[in-house]
Amino acid sequence: MNCSEVQELLSAYYDGELADDQRDRVSAHIGTCTKCAGELTGFEKLSRMASVLSEPVPTQQIWSQINQKLDEQSICENPILKPVHNDHRLSFSVPKLFVLAATILTAVGISWFTYQSWFTHGNHDHFTVEFGHYLDEFVRDPDVAQQILLEKYENKLIDPNRAVEQVGYRPSVANGLPAEYTLESTHVIKMPCCTCVQSICKRNDGSKLAIFEHDDKETKEWFGDRPNISVYCKDKQCCLVELDKQIAASWKQGSRHITLIGVQDVAEVNEIISWLNEKKQPVLN
Repeated sequence: MNCSEVQELLSAYYDGELADDQRDRVSAHIGTCTKCAGELTGFEKLSRMASVLSEPVPTQQIWSQINQKLDEQSICENPILKPVHNDHRLSFSVPKLFVLAATILTAVGISWFTYQSWFTHGNHDHFTVEFGHYLDEFVRDPDVAQQILLEKYENKLIDPNRAVEQVGYRPSVANGLPAEYTLESTHVIKMPCCTCVQSICKRNDGSKLAIFEHDDKETKEWFGDRPNISVYCKDKQCCLVELDKQIAASWKQGSRHITLIGVQDVAEVNEIISWLNEKKQPVLN
């Protein structure tokens, strides 16, 4: 088996869903391929991180969404559940009750983790490579990584309180930061995927965290095929991406999206989400 074939099966391999012969061939390949072994290690690392998450209690809003889903004609007449993995191994019909169970599990984030490999096409392929360079360098030296990003894309150093003049909204950092962080700089950066507000924050120990706030719905182009997992952090459905000794995290916050680069662990993601929720910032468009 080659790397492409194995990487498409890594999710099912990790979940123990492969037939014995296929599992053995994947295992044999991983034993001789450091790249694919690294991909598998990424899944294992993210799984360990996710295991510390608490299970949220379903809210009234979630139950309302469940009822709405059950009332939709499409579910009653043609209930199709697509597999969560990228290998498209099967597609099957399910009864209404199973849809309810699946919806509840998805809503509360109980033991249902989706491992994916994000692949991009067209003009965004080049951006994926460029941003990948930034991600790799951020783990080693955030200052060098920042220089790479600013040299690559059009940008402007701004006062976050005046960002609305540039992007049409007041970014999260304009309301301050949790006590253990200080704001080092804020830029508006025009990237191929979007125009975003990026802030570099310094922790008390001197290490750094990058916060991106953006309008685009997804960050597929940002992370390429890096191992990632979708879980609930606090009340947000969050994508965690493995970055060697660090992780990245992305979720929807109000009408926009927040992406963190250089996160130390899931606890830090939870802390920042809690802080943002407490601020309950108004949306200015």
